This record gives sequence, C-alpha cells and structure tokens, in this order.
Amino acid sequence: MALETTVSDIVSRLREGRIQNEQAISQGVVLRILQELGWNTWDTNLVWPEFRTGEGRADFALCHPPTRPAVFIEVKPVGRAEDAVRQALDYAFHTGGVPFVILTDGQTWSFYLTMERGTYEERRVYKLDLFERSAAEAAAKFSEYLSHDRVVSGQALAAAREAYRDRNRAAQAKIAIPTAWQELVGSGDETLLDLLASAVESKAGVRPDDDDILTFLTALRKPLPHQAVPPAAPTIQPQAREQPFRLTPIYDAAAPSRRGTLMLDGKPYPYANAKEAMVTVLRELAKRDPTFLQRCSQRADAQGRKRNYIARTPDDLYPDRPDLREYHEELPGGWYVATNLNNVLKKSIIRLAAEVAGLSFGRDVTVEF
Repeated sequence: MALETTVSDIVSRLREGRIQNEQAISQGVVLRILQELGWNTWDTNLVWPEFRTGEGRADFALCHPPTRPAVFIEVKPVGRAEDAVRQALDYAFHTGGVPFVILTDGQTWSFYLTMERGTYEERRVYKLDLFERSAAEAAAKFSEYLSHDRVVSGQALAAAREAYRDRNRAAQAKIAIPTAWQELVGSGDETLLDLLASAVESKAGVRPDDDDILTFLTALRKPLPHQAVPPAAPTIQPQAREQPFRLTPIYDAAAPSRRGTLMLDGKPYPYANAKEAMVTVLRELAKRDPTFLQRCSQRADAQGRKRNYIARTPDDLYPDRPDLREYHEELPGGWYVATNLNNVLKKSIIRLAAEVAGLSFGRDVTVEF
C-alpha cells in the first residue's frame, strides 16, 4: 500500500510538471520507488550511483552481492528514454553482462534483458507507463521486477526471462499461422471443411460438396490476381463515368471432370470419379494380401480426428454421424471404406495404400485427379 501511495504521488507531480530534469527524476522518482521496494538507497554499495562501466557510467547499479551489479537503471529526461536503449545495453554488456536493464524518464519504464537474442524491441519484456496504468498495477510490476528480495533471490530475472519466452513463443506461433493454414487446406482437413460446409448450409439451406469447398479454400492459398480497368482515354465524353476498380475472382464453383485412368503396377484401370479410383486400388491390393486392409486401418493417416476411413463396420466409419453411414463401399474380407471424403483425402488413402503394399506412389501407382 505504501508503494501505491508513493506511485500515486509521483504521478501527480509528473502531471503537474514538478519533476522535469534527470536529477529530479533520479531523486524524486527512482530513489523513492527503490526505497519502497526494500532497497537501502543510503548504502551506495547496494544502490550505486554513477556506476563506471567500460563504455561510460550507468546512472544506478542495483548490486547483489554488494558492489556487483545485478540491474542497471538509466535515467533520461522526460520523453527521451527511448533514445538511450543502445547506450544502456552497451553499458550492461561491457560490464560482465549485467542481465537486466531498466530505462526510465520517470513516466515510462522499459525493462530489457541484455543477453537474450533479438532486436532491442524483442529484448524489452515490458513497458510500464505510469500515466496509463493504475497505481496498483504499477506497484505490482515494480515489485515483480525490482523488489530487493526478488532481485536477490533471482526471481525478478526469472520472471523477466519467462515473459521474454512467452513473447517469443507468441511470435513464433504468429509466424507459423500461414504454414499451418496451408497444411490444413492441403491435407483436406475434415474439421475445417465441416465448419465451412455447416456455415454455408445454414445460409443457403443446402450443404455444399466438400470438393467445391476445397476448391475455394485452395484458391485462397494463392494471391488473388486483379485487373484494374484502364483509365479513360483523353477523348472520352465528359459525361462518361470512370469504371470502378474490380477484382477478378479465382474461384469457380463448377467442378472439373474427375474421369481418368489409374495405373497400378503397369495395368490401367479407367475410373469415372475419385471414389472409384480409391476403391479400385484398395480392392485390387487387398486381393493380393489378406492382411493389407488390416495394416492400412492401423496407420495414423487412415484416421481422421473423429473417425476411421477404413473399418470393420459402417458404424465405425461414422461413429457420430449415423446419417452418413450409407456412404461407404465394401472391400474384401469384410472391410469397409468411407466415401464421404473430399478428393484430397481420397488421394491420401491411395498414397497410403501404395506405401502399405510396398509400392511407389507416382511410379507404381498413379492417378490423374
């Protein structure tokens, strides 16, 4: 509570313009806050002003053990703290690698990890603006990163490093979003298709075909080409209006033909659609080996998130969708394969079948869809 009161008083003085230069900030802001955080500001072996570094002098070094800096605090005039980032980190780096640096102009406090990777901004684990945060929030953040007990125990530095790792993980996750999207679309992910199909059905009253959805999603993976209408010629009549800029859509709902020829070990099998090609491969390979379908069914890529694509009963193919259980084909040996699949999944099953049978997809087994 005493720290909150001190912060509130400091904020009032800053807003009134009563704390302006570096010396006033050092004495009227920094040392007051450090005293409330358990630092003996009278002991210059613990709170060392003008600590000499290999590159200059840090305004304050918080030391543990005495005379050994654990934290540098660099003070700048109001509105100028960001100008000193490089200087402050250089001080820390050239003084044996002081791991934690704070830059402040009294109002803003930026907390940096010296030795971590990244740009200056990436190494800043937190920025506290006393005008933007309540006194309670500011006091909590000061206590987390600057209290004497937490600095001495190493908890303050550990908290800063954890914040850095969290930010780094979030950045890596953001970078991975496009790749994950490409993989979901490229694999014909059933959950993604089902979400979009259900949304379309709720609007149109008819559920679209999975392959139409997949065609649309695949188009989104590519940059949309655009064609701007050329500007009007100088001789155009004054009353004619300039044509608006238009985008040329890439998506065409018309499904292409799925007819083609399956080549299996050099033998051609004409097919009318992707389902027929998939079923033909499974049936022909199952005739050669009675264990083939069992081995296929045990592979991870023969299973979706909620169902199996190859199973002993239609119920096992669609455990949560009894309305879809009629969509199957029977295979040798009492096995069944789901046919309510998009064409990407059907091709994946053909690829799987080739691998299980010891064949090379694209050489021993080829399809044209």
